[in-house]
Amino acid sequence: MKDTVLDLSFQDYLERMNPQSSFQEQLVVIYLDDSVTKKDKVGRYPMQLEASSLILVVSGEMQIEVDYLPYTLKRSTVMQLLADNIIGNVSHTPGFRGYLLLFSPELKQEIMSLTSSIRLPEAGNLKRLYPEQSLTDDECAIVLNRIERIKKYIADSDHLYRATVIKNEVINLLLDITNSRWKKYGEREISFSRNEIIRQRFHELLLGNCRKHRDVGFYAQELCVTPDYLSKIIRECDEQSALKWITNAVVTEAKLLLRRPDMNVSQVAIELNFPDQSTFGKFFKRNTGMAPARYRADALRKAIHYT
Repeated sequence: MKDTVLDLSFQDYLERMNPQSSFQEQLVVIYLDDSVTKKDKVGRYPMQLEASSLILVVSGEMQIEVDYLPYTLKRSTVMQLLADNIIGNVSHTPGFRGYLLLFSPELKQEIMSLTSSIRLPEAGNLKRLYPEQSLTDDECAIVLNRIERIKKYIADSDHLYRATVIKNEVINLLLDITNSRWKKYGEREISFSRNEIIRQRFHELLLGNCRKHRDVGFYAQELCVTPDYLSKIIRECDEQSALKWITNAVVTEAKLLLRRPDMNVSQVAIELNFPDQSTFGKFFKRNTGMAPARYRADALRKAIHYT
């Protein structure tokens, strides 16, 4: 892959996107279609964005990788992403339309505080289990109406209680989505097979450990299975080997680090637990087709000359 990895703060994203609907550098509402996504270079690259986000697909389909896992979002599907999610390989079908909402860490914290007395831990668990969620036509209409109301109040700068109303509308939007998820999954007794549990735990371990551990044996030991058994489960569940998942995760982390101006290639090699810069360079070139120094130079140049 020759994509540039963007490690962006919320303010960085605002400056690059220059969205029409934004509120106090805390909330952004972006209408997505072909005309926007073709010129939105930010959306094409793997990135880690310092913001929570919500995607609603109105028509067409969107393909997206979140924390190395692929998703296909179809019409009337909503997806909620966290600030530490790694997002990559975003694409869509012709005729795609949708909305992207971004929430700054400060706004997210305020919303969490305002709803602390009513939030159910079980509902939060369901969001982690089902990050993508299909809505009924009625539910999708309600969510769309909420988004349009948020846009309306963002534009109404003379409203005496604009800030309060906008935050209340955001809370209502999130509660509507949570309610929809609860109606679909809340009454179920959620059970997973042993292999499904191992797969889920493998991906959780991968997120937290891929910078230090690149061997299948480490993850197998943590999961109390043999490396061969882990490889068999992952291939059956994901149609891709455990080693390939690990390699892809390390490459993505390497790109994130190489994108940072304060880190050179040698420091990235150390951060990713390679014995030396040469070994890291061979690994990176074997899996991306280019040397890390060249990748870093291209990434930083594109960041500087971004338009």
